[in-house]
Amino acid sequence: MFSLWALFTGLALLMLGNGLQGTLLGVRASLSGFETQVTGAVMACYYVGFLLGSWVTPRLIRRVGPIRVFAAFASLVSFAPLAHALFVQPLVWALVRMLAGACMVGVFIVAESWLNGEASNANRGRLLSLYIIVCQVSLAGGQYLLGIADPMGFELFVLVSALCSLAAVPIALSRRSAPRFEESATIGFGVLFRRIPLTLVGVLLVSLSYGSFYAMGPVYAINIGLDRSQIATFMAAAIMGSVILQWPLGLLSDRGDRRRLIALLCALVTAVALWLALIPAQSSMLMFVLMFLYGGLSFPLYSLFLALAGDYLRPEEMVAACSKILLVNGIGSALGPLMVAWLMESVATVAYVLFLALVHAVVGLIVLRNMYKVRDLVIGQQAHYAPATPQSSIVATEMAGRVAAEA
Repeated sequence: MFSLWALFTGLALLMLGNGLQGTLLGVRASLSGFETQVTGAVMACYYVGFLLGSWVTPRLIRRVGPIRVFAAFASLVSFAPLAHALFVQPLVWALVRMLAGACMVGVFIVAESWLNGEASNANRGRLLSLYIIVCQVSLAGGQYLLGIADPMGFELFVLVSALCSLAAVPIALSRRSAPRFEESATIGFGVLFRRIPLTLVGVLLVSLSYGSFYAMGPVYAINIGLDRSQIATFMAAAIMGSVILQWPLGLLSDRGDRRRLIALLCALVTAVALWLALIPAQSSMLMFVLMFLYGGLSFPLYSLFLALAGDYLRPEEMVAACSKILLVNGIGSALGPLMVAWLMESVATVAYVLFLALVHAVVGLIVLRNMYKVRDLVIGQQAHYAPATPQSSIVATEMAGRVAAEA
């Protein structure tokens, strides 16, 4: 049990640093005069790196082993914020951000493999839930570190580096053998698109908004005049909304055709985003409440679409499909910041929340069309909801897939 707490402590420190770094870079880019489209491209590189790392890491693990991969990637994750502070240039930031994304997913793969090694059919769901809560709460907490120093200075970048370095200590010192990493069988996109087209399209569109929120949310917040503490709350409110509302929504989705709940959530998120577009920045308390609702109603959609895939796939197919679902999520997360940054610069800053509203409206309409054309399942035939986050690697995503398919 101590080894699990060491793992969770390390992950908490890592997500504190990662949460601060994402928001810090958006704020620093704006203060340093980066054009909005340039900032969007720089921030999108993290998700490009995440995709590359998902492909490279398993091959590195087979060649040199998980312990060496973890040590190397943890060191590079710690190096990245220092490089950002030393070289405030868009091209350098883009390359370093891509490196950080690749290394972060590598660290996640090894850490989640340790977690998966402790999981059984009896406790997999509980461990996965605890993992999601620790990561998301730490991610939200990292936002508030933005206020302890000037984003134009060096101190916050050093703090990110220190947190990422410290994160490796409890994991490295725990008395654990090297985790086993097993690559699952694959399944073709053609087969998946015939079997679960709604999940693939839904994940692609929802990830557009997810990537846009984390990459461009701080840029939007600073452009509408929020100060550092308000920017932190703007981001943290949405993250905590997802932590608090994810399980109630998941349990509700297991009681009927989950497409109805997805369509309802999309309608509510669209309304919330449009409301955000209408209120003045001075109404900060109302804005934070709306962001809590936005995150609480929008972010669980990824898990709901994952559970929806489990409704139509056998358990072994579900595990194999997770890698493709994660790939679709990564593509959408990379495209989202590029699209919303172009809209913010070409139209107006308010295009950020209008884009979020449009994405969810389109998802809702697609789900309604699917409900009209495809019959719903008998409740006993459904998979079960399992918590998941697009920031997780293939290991945690497959754990969620097993929970959904085998529960």
